[in-house]
Amino acid sequence: MKLNSDLATEIINKTMPVLGKNINIMNEVGIIIGSGNKDRIDTYHEVAEKVIGKDKTYIINQKESNIYQGVKAGINLPIKFNNEIIGVVGITGKAEEVSGYGKLVKNMVELILQQKFLQREIELENRAKENFYQQLLSNSINDEEMLQDRIDLLEINTDISRVVILIQIFPFNNRKLAKQVDYLKNTNQINNNEDILLVRGENIVLIKTLSSNIDYKQNKEIIKTANKIKDKSIKEFESVKLGISSVFNNLTNIFYSYKEAKHALKIANKVYNKKNKEIYYSKNLGFDYFLPFFNSFSMSYYFEHLFDCNIIHMFEETRLGETINTLVNNDLNITKAAEELYVHRNTLLYRIKKIKECTGFDLKNAEDLFTLLFVYHFYLYYK
Repeated sequence: MKLNSDLATEIINKTMPVLGKNINIMNEVGIIIGSGNKDRIDTYHEVAEKVIGKDKTYIINQKESNIYQGVKAGINLPIKFNNEIIGVVGITGKAEEVSGYGKLVKNMVELILQQKFLQREIELENRAKENFYQQLLSNSINDEEMLQDRIDLLEINTDISRVVILIQIFPFNNRKLAKQVDYLKNTNQINNNEDILLVRGENIVLIKTLSSNIDYKQNKEIIKTANKIKDKSIKEFESVKLGISSVFNNLTNIFYSYKEAKHALKIANKVYNKKNKEIYYSKNLGFDYFLPFFNSFSMSYYFEHLFDCNIIHMFEETRLGETINTLVNNDLNITKAAEELYVHRNTLLYRIKKIKECTGFDLKNAEDLFTLLFVYHFYLYYK
């Protein structure tokens, strides 16, 4: 560990208010790099060099201070880290007043250095782990042996289930996003030893470990976590949506689970896009899950020849799509669907009749309804 001016200033700011005396921090060559007296910063302290050379404490009285360059009355003690002298701490004042504080301040400074070192080690480890997960999300580790070596080195537990939660916020704001990540790291929903939070593009990625291997308990834990994130995020941003992958147990599957969560969000934004719904679980997407895998050109050609009309034109110019979705959401209950559409029941029945005349498909027939529903969702996804 090496002392620098930033670290010295931090030590000064933490120790001076406790002591009420001026404190100086000198580096390994006797230059003052931190001081309550700003005029002394970057000046040479001759006694500090003696402290470092002889590994001993020097108490300097007022008379002696005139002998040495850059020195005032006080006490000067070596700062040690891992049994090596890395600098000197000096307390300015009458020798008889400050000598009693010397050991206390020295211990305080060395404790701060130990804490900073541990903090830095943790930050480096976290950064290494985050970089590893970023590589996993990019599917850029193709060597199985290298993958296992990294897992062992970072001490990642591979015997637990995980899920990818992708958090999309709007409008995008770098500062708010960073603040949100810090907040999430400090909630009881995040296990900082196992869970990973990353910023990827304009989204937050949470790789969440699950405490149970039982399906219904996992689902409960996932939804609880997602709701907590949503409730906090919605206070900070205009809108928030979460895409959730299925549960996986193999770290090599993170890439596919991440794609799955992205997939859920993409479908949500294009097909559902409801303001009152923010959480989209990939396994609850039903047939919509397969939309991105269809060839849009082939399907469009098929749709053009499947119906007795231009179905795309009908979606664009009529309320056909809205009618289809509403009927499905209300389990084909005409009365409830009419209420949701704010039309009379007879009006809806007339609309269904006209749709049959135009398309050749009857919305009261389950198979016809499903076909029209699929085509409508395909239209929403690819339009």
